[in-house]
Amino acid sequence: KLFERVAHHMVTELDDLDAFNPQELSNVVWAFAKAGEANPRLFEEVAIHILVMDRLDSFIPQALANIAWAFVKVGESDARLFGRLADHCVAPGNLDYFDPQALAITVWAFAKAEISHPSFSEKVADHIVALDDLNSFAPQNLSNIIWAFSNAEELDPRVFEKVADHIGALDDLDRFDMKELCYILWVFAKNEVSNPELFEKVANHMIDSDNLRGFDPQALTNTVWAFAKTEQSHPKLFRKIAKHAIALDNLDSFTPQHLFNMVWAFAIAEESNPRLFQKVAPPNFSPANF
Repeated sequence: KLFERVAHHMVTELDDLDAFNPQELSNVVWAFAKAGEANPRLFEEVAIHILVMDRLDSFIPQALANIAWAFVKVGESDARLFGRLADHCVAPGNLDYFDPQALAITVWAFAKAEISHPSFSEKVADHIVALDDLNSFAPQNLSNIIWAFSNAEELDPRVFEKVADHIGALDDLDRFDMKELCYILWVFAKNEVSNPELFEKVANHMIDSDNLRGFDPQALTNTVWAFAKTEQSHPKLFRKIAKHAIALDNLDSFTPQHLFNMVWAFAIAEESNPRLFQKVAPPNFSPANF
């Protein structure tokens, strides 16, 4: 009721949205999206309001990022609006004002919306690659950026290399959630980008962990799949993951696809483990499930 009333007021009771400053507009659409309240007419009015503005300099980067995120989350990816946002972002010097979070959210939103812009991805890639380092980027920022560029029309290996070099140079990976690391490896492998130093760093970090209880089935299977797909050999990691899977009471939380990916990875990597294959055997693993 509250969201409906706010939307009704903004759309039908006001002549225009000039009374709202840029931060307020950003806050409104962000709140609607965060609450899962899709209101196509409201989002259309906000898009039109932004489109007719002479310049977007009055929006701070985080406000622009939140607007892009909000439109994607409610399924209102207006191509005209995203084009305007992209034009503003790639204007000379503008990306310098984006902090890592705003940058990561923005590129994620563009990739998720599947919006094509002639220079957006290239300019953002140039900006990231030109940075002295990525020390100010949180693990989630890096994960979002890698995912976004993996879904771009043309893969830019420079961004993957920049992220891989950053992770490889870290003293440790304690800042990273294990799932984030597994996901990054999976994206590299999915796009056939091989970086032995990155894979070695993540593998050693996983081996040094006391246990793998923090890993869900998808993270485990994505990891071994990524190593096999990129032909990265790491017997100790495969043994640790096999030992973990064997020790589980059951594999009920693993989908048939998880099980298939796991045995495929072990086979491709030539990491024979009869006990693991026996654990995965019927009724958990059956051709009829695929």
